[in-house]
Amino acid sequence: MRKLTALVLLFAVYMGAVAPFAVSGQIIGRTMENKLKDVPSGLKFRLSEGSEGAAGREVQKPATAEPLTDDASGKLLGRLPAIKTDPDDKAEFAKRIGTLPAPKTGEKIPVKFPAADQQAPPQTGDAKQALEVVRFSPEGDVPLAPDLNVTFSHPMVAVTSQEEAAKYAPVELTPQVEGRWRWLGTRTLMFDTDKRFPMATVFTARVPAGTRSATGQTLQKDFTWTFKTPPPKAIQMIPNGQTTRRDALMFVAFDQAINPQAVLESITVTGGGKRLPVRLATEAETLQFKYYIDQAQPGRWLAFRAVNATGGVEDALPADSPISVTINKGTPSAEGPLTTTAAQSFSFRTYGAMKATEFVCGWQRNRNCSPFEQWMVTFTNTIDASKFTKEMVTIEPAVEGLNIYPAGNYIYIQGPKKGRTTYKVTVSGELTDIYGQKLGTAAVGTIKTGSAESNLYSQGGPMTVLDPQAKPSFSFYSTNHKSARVKVYRVQPEQWNEYVQYVRYLNYDDGRRPMMPGQLISNEVVQIESVADDLVETRVDLSKFLSGGLGHLVLDIEPTVKKDQYDRTRIITWLQATKIGLDAFVDNSELVGFATELATGKPLSGVGLTIYPNDGVVTERSYNGGETGTTFFGSI
Repeated sequence: MRKLTALVLLFAVYMGAVAPFAVSGQIIGRTMENKLKDVPSGLKFRLSEGSEGAAGREVQKPATAEPLTDDASGKLLGRLPAIKTDPDDKAEFAKRIGTLPAPKTGEKIPVKFPAADQQAPPQTGDAKQALEVVRFSPEGDVPLAPDLNVTFSHPMVAVTSQEEAAKYAPVELTPQVEGRWRWLGTRTLMFDTDKRFPMATVFTARVPAGTRSATGQTLQKDFTWTFKTPPPKAIQMIPNGQTTRRDALMFVAFDQAINPQAVLESITVTGGGKRLPVRLATEAETLQFKYYIDQAQPGRWLAFRAVNATGGVEDALPADSPISVTINKGTPSAEGPLTTTAAQSFSFRTYGAMKATEFVCGWQRNRNCSPFEQWMVTFTNTIDASKFTKEMVTIEPAVEGLNIYPAGNYIYIQGPKKGRTTYKVTVSGELTDIYGQKLGTAAVGTIKTGSAESNLYSQGGPMTVLDPQAKPSFSFYSTNHKSARVKVYRVQPEQWNEYVQYVRYLNYDDGRRPMMPGQLISNEVVQIESVADDLVETRVDLSKFLSGGLGHLVLDIEPTVKKDQYDRTRIITWLQATKIGLDAFVDNSELVGFATELATGKPLSGVGLTIYPNDGVVTERSYNGGETGTTFFGSI
């Protein structure tokens, strides 16, 4: 029993993605010793939060004391051992070699700054260099203009404070924008806007002739340039490319501030071959677009809807019709005078009658349909999933165990079917869409399956725990295979790491993969029931390989016939037959295990625990309010 329990914990820990580690009776003490060894020496301080009123606490007066007499002090000090000296521990008094010499005094020489030759303008022969604008930005059409810069060929201001220098700004800006001028050095002037330059505007910057530099040069003629920010651009349009109700609300967000009413007057909505009247949405109606409004900047969006002849919104859009929304050329901005130079548009359509349009197998049309692929029935409108039942879909010939469910405009049919069979799929006329319409007449379609690809697989992954209440056996599943080679290895828990390494390098071997652990005790070809294009379950009886129905085995299963040289189809799993169930919880300091009967879930007592690869002893505690059981604690 003790040995078997250890094996259960070994694999419970592994399946929890926790590395095995040792637990021993003395491990807590050893751990504390190791931790104490790691404690650094030296003076330590610990800070903690103070409390209010600490400064006003009563300070205890020192205790009354009398000084010792010289005789008493001498007797007390005489009890101390004599100070030991080391003859080699002697050194001469370390005196400084000398004093640093005093610094030499100097003579102040008055120098004019800047020097006279630096104040004079640069000379080219006998003529002065004229003042010029050497760089400027922005220029031309710009998507966004956060600031303006202009650089001159000569210093324009003295080196002084920013406030003083900014009083001189020899650039005229039209139209004016809120902001401030500042100098970057003595040659570059920048205009910082409070936000940015307004959109939909043409700006003109002018440096007038006669502008003088700090060193005396002048600008010979006006220097002028322009830049332009763009008119409104729609950056989000809803609903775009969707199928909607006939009272759908429309939403458009722009890249700049707009006047919603002015923009609405430039919008054309057409449907059913005619222009439809529209109005702005009310505040309550815009709650539908709250998410998109929160994402857009204030003042940059509008929501609107079509209205019918009576001014209402019900059925304002024609049924089953494409709807086109055009933001026409000439749409104005709320930031500047420029208007759009081209139309912007989007489209959607209103719902029509509920109809089935397609019955298909898989996502790729016109190819062999595997009996294991899902089927899809496509409809014109979104299905109301709350009113859908599986009984609305019937299949002939009948197929058991299918998963049938709606999603969007589709009904999905999942599960294995028979190969090379023509199926008739019928969807009830009671199927309802999200607009309350029923299909009316039942939709009927056919799907023909072809041959299934050969396949071999199992459940459980790299480790499987056998059912304690069933006959020891392992099932694998196949399609279009007639036989498989089954190898059985007897293994011990100590070989788990070798098995893990073997599985890790299963599909490739770079020279580090170990041999399959354990002892090969069976190597047989198992015949598989021949059922064409159908999923077949094959059970491998394990009773003769286990001792009393308990133990550990590794199964290695491969098809006897491969598809091609690249076919790596293979099933490998470690099987554990046990009657003990164990849950393990691990953190960075301890492991807690709960031992129960695997078949019933009842707690077990008196269960020993060993964690591979080291030996360990655990502490047993009461379980479930005093009921007999075992909880394992192990400190790392």
